[in-house]
Amino acid sequence: MFLGVGNFGIFVAPMSEELGLGNSAFGWALSARLLGFAASGPFIGRLIDSRGSRVPLAVGGVMLGGSAAALGMISAGWQMIGLTLFAGLMGFWGSSTLFLTIPIAKWFVRKRGRAMSLFFPGIPFGIGIASPLTQMLIDAVGWRDAWLVLGTVGGLSIAAISLVFIRSQPSDLGLLPDGESISLETDEHAWRSRRPEYSWTVREAMRTGAFWRISVAYGLLMAAMGTIGVFWVAFLRSLDIPPQVAAISFSTQAFTQVGASILVAPWIDRLQARYVAMAGFAAVAAGMLVASVASTAWHGFAGAAFVGIGLGVGMLMQTHIWPAYYGRDHIGAVRGAATPLTLFMTGLGTPALGVLFDTTSFATGWLAAAGGLLVGFMLLALSPKPRPPRTPLTDAASPRSHATT
Repeated sequence: MFLGVGNFGIFVAPMSEELGLGNSAFGWALSARLLGFAASGPFIGRLIDSRGSRVPLAVGGVMLGGSAAALGMISAGWQMIGLTLFAGLMGFWGSSTLFLTIPIAKWFVRKRGRAMSLFFPGIPFGIGIASPLTQMLIDAVGWRDAWLVLGTVGGLSIAAISLVFIRSQPSDLGLLPDGESISLETDEHAWRSRRPEYSWTVREAMRTGAFWRISVAYGLLMAAMGTIGVFWVAFLRSLDIPPQVAAISFSTQAFTQVGASILVAPWIDRLQARYVAMAGFAAVAAGMLVASVASTAWHGFAGAAFVGIGLGVGMLMQTHIWPAYYGRDHIGAVRGAATPLTLFMTGLGTPALGVLFDTTSFATGWLAAAGGLLVGFMLLALSPKPRPPRTPLTDAASPRSHATT
């Protein structure tokens, strides 16, 4: 989250002041990052399915760190856009990062919801501490050296953690999903018979309407999230709120994400995934409505709290709804196939809102974002879990399933 993912908005004001860039330039930089992720997502998903995430995550982390460090050397907006495009190709974007979510989907089935709820708080917690610490670093050494420090330390840290600790699937440690041990009486076939879960292929998943509706809905949510990440601090500063207070307000939405994801954890495996996700969409829309009428720092904190609750629930459910609907064996390929459409929606939405901010007002942009979130809410309402083409028990015994595993 320190490598331009959760703290990019902190750099908008100092970079725009020195380089003479408008809000729309930073919106297009975010779009370039998402375009890169959309292009690489299908490849990364299939790569993780076949090779695991340990080494690809390490390599991608080093290259992401290098692109962040290079942002400290730019002198023009097009250079920023080029570097963010390269960063997007590395496949890192919060809870949508396939390197992180796919292994958890493969490690757990029965306990998947709880596992995702334990993983997810790391994302908003990283955003929460990244914002004020980045502001402190910029105040101390300037935005150029701040990028250099963050890129170098962050990239090397990701690589080290990945190579030392990450294992891609339970079989790497001689285990079955959910931490069950392999014994003479227990093998993969027996486990599947007890815990049937149909694993959809990419082609099968893409034939369902739910695949497309969920992709568009999360594109709308991520467009709002990306806009908040880039412009929230600048929006608060336009209300004459001091930079440190604005940074703390931005951290508020991050820390409320942590709390919301913890509180919703007991319900993930009990309720339909779409209903929990819809509650998150509604809360973010409420935060946008508060922002549209904001005039004081208090309004900024209140809007950030609603946004944090909604993103904590909605983005956690993004990590859960795909394997809950389409199984674990091909989840990398399925998530990768959904990525281009989701990020295309995100990439269009964020610069469009940036243009609204520049040409009308922040209030108009936040109202438009709330409208988009309500559309996403309705798309999820129309997306029940699809029925598999074959029964789970039949699939558990099929040769294709065992060959894939």
